[in-house]
Amino acid sequence: ITFLHYQKAWHANFPIYYRNSTIVAVVVVLANIFTSAMAGFIFAKYEFPLKGFLFVVVLSTMMVPFAVVLIPCYMIVAVVLRLKDTLSAMIVPALISPFGIFLMRQFIQSIPDEMLDAARIDGASDWRIFWQIVLPLCRPALSALAIFHFIWIWNDFLWPLIVTDSDRSRTLPIGVTLFAFQRWQQYNLVVAASVLVLLPMVVIYFIFQRAFVQGIVLTGMKY
Repeated sequence: ITFLHYQKAWHANFPIYYRNSTIVAVVVVLANIFTSAMAGFIFAKYEFPLKGFLFVVVLSTMMVPFAVVLIPCYMIVAVVLRLKDTLSAMIVPALISPFGIFLMRQFIQSIPDEMLDAARIDGASDWRIFWQIVLPLCRPALSALAIFHFIWIWNDFLWPLIVTDSDRSRTLPIGVTLFAFQRWQQYNLVVAASVLVLLPMVVIYFIFQRAFVQGIVLTGMKY
């Protein structure tokens, strides 16, 4: 494989695929960080009716295979919301993550209640406590959550395959698959295209490796 193979692969609509995958991944990761941290904070530090039941409901959604909800999700996105063949079709269903809520709830439970009570005594609102105290303390868990979701969205194949019809909205997994089908005998180009898909994930992991490992270890210690 030479640089020429990467250049040829890159010019086969890969800038469009990269743009689409980047937009979808960044929006989904940021949305999941915010919604998961906020929901995890509520489940960890607040008492309200049916709290345990609602948390079990959130966890139970993690046990439902995607194939079970595939058709209902498609009907909502494509028919009701009319988002088929758009980036929003891949973003909207992934804005909230039950796994993210569980992960953040486990981590936030370790934050001492005395720290939050002291902030309330000083006049801090719940929003300020969440934004200025809870979120900074959750950086390791947030880093782990961000990497998990980035890898998941970046590699997602089935859902983008169903809701996209044209290159303008296809993501990298779909693009590299079409590229491989069209050039199935040109192994050098196919491998070069695959490397282009994997490269961002490897770079991001090495950048956030320490925070990722720390977040997994600390979260696993919470009960």
